[in-house]
Amino acid sequence: MGSSFSLDPAVPMSEAVRRAACSEIDSACAALAVPPDRHKGVHDARKCLKRLRSLIALIRPGLPEPVYASLAERLRSIAKGLAPARDAPALLDAINKLFGDAEDDTEATPIPALRRWLQERRQSAARSLESSAASEAIRGLTSVRPAVAGLAVYPDGFQSVAKGLRQSYRGGRKALAKAFASGSAEDFHEWRKALQHHWRHMQLLTPCWPSELSARVEISRSLSQILGDDHDIAMLQHLISAPTMSFASPDVTASFLKQCRSRQRALRRDAKMLGERLFAERSQPFAERIEAYWVTAARASAKPAPVARTGNVIAFGEAGAASRRVSG
Repeated sequence: MGSSFSLDPAVPMSEAVRRAACSEIDSACAALAVPPDRHKGVHDARKCLKRLRSLIALIRPGLPEPVYASLAERLRSIAKGLAPARDAPALLDAINKLFGDAEDDTEATPIPALRRWLQERRQSAARSLESSAASEAIRGLTSVRPAVAGLAVYPDGFQSVAKGLRQSYRGGRKALAKAFASGSAEDFHEWRKALQHHWRHMQLLTPCWPSELSARVEISRSLSQILGDDHDIAMLQHLISAPTMSFASPDVTASFLKQCRSRQRALRRDAKMLGERLFAERSQPFAERIEAYWVTAARASAKPAPVARTGNVIAFGEAGAASRRVSG
């Protein structure tokens, strides 16, 4: 059935949720268990945690609030423990992606000094990761697994998911409007978080109509990358202009910040086009449409019980029908 991070319309919702959630916990633990590349392991584990948190947000209306709150907080705490190990490598990746890997001094730029500072931070984070962060995350994931394995959605159908989907999608629409109204880095970052929930909700629900929903997954992924670049530029701007930091002369710093703003404007133009397309529909009809897809897929996957025949003996499935035909 494709990705393990999906809900199967052929089984009850609670069972589908438990399967998807346990698979993510197991994947996260495997990623953290001393892979050849620790940073890749952390990156992969954090993606699993983001998927898990999106799943819990989707089914929230079908959970008792204390169950949701406890699980959300435990997963957030585990993710937070891994964040420092990812921050410096992520910004180094962003510098390479956005500004290339120029190290020479032919052009005055704060990039080489910034890169050296981030590399030191990465080494420090790597030492902390080796000593405790990965093992603490594995312990946290192992302790949360029984709660995830026992999840039960009530009622055990699509109703709660439809409600969670509507709320999440509406949140994405509002966050988009707010980001472009204010232009603030914080609001764009909040929109990205809402968008990532939508992206993962579409992944979860893709089996109910793969061709349509996988297209939404791809657009959401592309948009998330654009907003991720936007966030990285905002982080770099913050670092470069912090009073306690000195990566370059004031003139060079000002020139670099201008370059950052120019890149950000281009990214936000692209983000606006994709975002308005993705969130064009209002939340109620959107959720109702996805629910109709799901109900249709669930009905199609409900296969009748097989009928066993032995010679002239008809198994229970047809016994009643046979007697009715004889008596009729």
